[in-house]
Amino acid sequence: MKSIKKRRISAKTLVLGGALLTTIGLGALGIVWLRVEISSAALEARKLEKQVSESARELRGLNEKRAKALNPASLKALVAGRLAKPNPSLVYFVDRTELQRRQSLPPPTLMRMPERSGIGPLPRLALR
Repeated sequence: MKSIKKRRISAKTLVLGGALLTTIGLGALGIVWLRVEISSAALEARKLEKQVSESARELRGLNEKRAKALNPASLKALVAGRLAKPNPSLVYFVDRTELQRRQSLPPPTLMRMPERSGIGPLPRLALR
């Protein structure tokens, strides 16, 4: 009969064992939750890295286009025959006081031309 009395578990031991099992269970669930969070953060990081690499590739392409467009040889070919030095007879020199005086004047008022009846507004002029 002594062996039956020894096997008797007290209430304190049951509460302690239950608390221990609950703590271990919650800890295991916490670890699983953390792993899921780490996986989702890693997936998001991969997406962002892919987006950054695509943006870097696009930026390199645009930089190459800009360098090609600003290359002196390509600029020269672009304006061939259309860009020339001005005729010396068409060059005017203005002294500083005259420039300052003209800059201080109010801008001229432009009169608007009336529309032609029945035809519509006048066509706008553009430089070629």
